Amino acid sequence: MTGFVCLTFDDLFAGSWHAARPIFDEFGARATFCVCNLHNAKPRQVKKLRALQEDGHEIAFHSRTHPKLGPYLRKHGLAHWLEHEIDAGVAEHRALGFPAQSFASPFHAFTEETLAETAKRFRITRAAGPKNLSERDIPSRIYHHPGPHNAVDCLGFCDFQHRAFPGWEWQSRLLDQIASSGGTAVFAGHDIREPGKGSQFFSTPEDLRRFLGSVVERGVGFRTLGEVG
Repeated sequence: MTGFVCLTFDDLFAGSWHAARPIFDEFGARATFCVCNLHNAKPRQVKKLRALQEDGHEIAFHSRTHPKLGPYLRKHGLAHWLEHEIDAGVAEHRALGFPAQSFASPFHAFTEETLAETAKRFRITRAAGPKNLSERDIPSRIYHHPGPHNAVDCLGFCDFQHRAFPGWEWQSRLLDQIASSGGTAVFAGHDIREPGKGSQFFSTPEDLRRFLGSVVERGVGFRTLGEVG
């Protein structure tokens, strides 16, 4: 059997993502870039996001300002979150030519109520993250169809330099199980850059090349987040 990997990268690292285009092209990989704070993006960042979209990558939605969900809901309530963090941000994305068909929950935080509401607005919602994944969780995170509320949880990392990354042996085991099951699994990351100043959530271009090569070696394909739904 074959399977599919869904690569997702969060926030607004448009320059780094754009610079990694040759690596994605080398392996025929299409990724999903889950963007927040688009209202603060510089014109050059928007231009780079458009180039990624033209390459066949997906520009998905990651909330308007990336707030922590629990404190936001306690202070403002669900209706305010939907109006200001979801609907207003989606309108901004679509005004710039980005369909915003998929949603990635900031900090992988969600409630049953938020999932029910995002299911009304998006084709698919990326929910729980890959931290603390156990062996018994793996089969349930390789999807043949989305879960309730059209939500999917992440199986693995694309932040290969982060301290929470469990290592390449574990990553290989995940890919082997995807290939044997024929399903689709979601991997979550952020920046793509060389080591140095910046967020701790990143992988290097060589890390990315190594991972994509491992995917292709197993005959596993690539899907965008929207294609999982």
